[in-house]
Amino acid sequence: MEQNKKIVVRLDGGLGNQFFQYALGYAICQEHGQELLLDKSAYETYKRRVVELDNFNLTVKYAPEELINQLNKKRIFGKTLYKDKRFSFTPSLLKIKNSAYLKGFWQTEKYFKKYEKDVKNLFKFKDYSFIQNHDLLSEIQSTNSVSINLRLCEYVSNLEIAKIHYICKENYYKNALNYINDKLENPKYYVFSDDIEMAKGYLPSGYEYVFCNTANWKEDLYFMQNAKHNIIANSSFSWMAAWLNKNEEKIVVAPTQWFTKVAKINYKDVVPKSWVKVEV
Repeated sequence: MEQNKKIVVRLDGGLGNQFFQYALGYAICQEHGQELLLDKSAYETYKRRVVELDNFNLTVKYAPEELINQLNKKRIFGKTLYKDKRFSFTPSLLKIKNSAYLKGFWQTEKYFKKYEKDVKNLFKFKDYSFIQNHDLLSEIQSTNSVSINLRLCEYVSNLEIAKIHYICKENYYKNALNYINDKLENPKYYVFSDDIEMAKGYLPSGYEYVFCNTANWKEDLYFMQNAKHNIIANSSFSWMAAWLNKNEEKIVVAPTQWFTKVAKINYKDVVPKSWVKVEV
């Protein structure tokens, strides 16, 4: 195998999206020996997010513009450009042996399940100095903890995003809590959200919650993956936290609906088979 073959993955979106994009590229390179390079040019115009991969125990190398331009084009022969048109799992991507440019979101573990242990090690934080609330972390680790995540801010306030992303509301969380209560003894619920005050209005009454207004996204991610079990939102960040949870007996509850019906996106491969889907 020639050593100069490259897989260039376009980064786009927030951390959860970057996770899927990196993991896919890593898996392809492990299969066929290419070098993984990243394209961060989307963030020149996409100002709501920044690249967060530098926070983790992985190698970040960026592709030169010349290589991006060379690979990011349609060809009649010698295909190099691959787009995530169907959103669902496309097995042929894992057979790419030459240099290629990948553009999409690739939201399924099926691309990198074979390398699960590697990917989980890669997405360990480089350091943990960001942890401010050690008492809360200790409590989460020592109780029969269940993290509940609500993704609200942009899903509610941004009309363009709201057209695509379904908002999980009280009915979903009620069904998820009922499922957990049937399966666990003395579960303790820890709520994480990008808007804690708004989240209180989306949760069913009659349950006792610990509202975790942590300092930053790093604490949210780390604390959620340290819970024993997870109730996630239809969010790649939420998905990532649950997937990185190393509890071998974890229960992960996910919504049956990931995107709005208007978006017409095939999301059948997003939620792993081992997770539990409940009605929204």
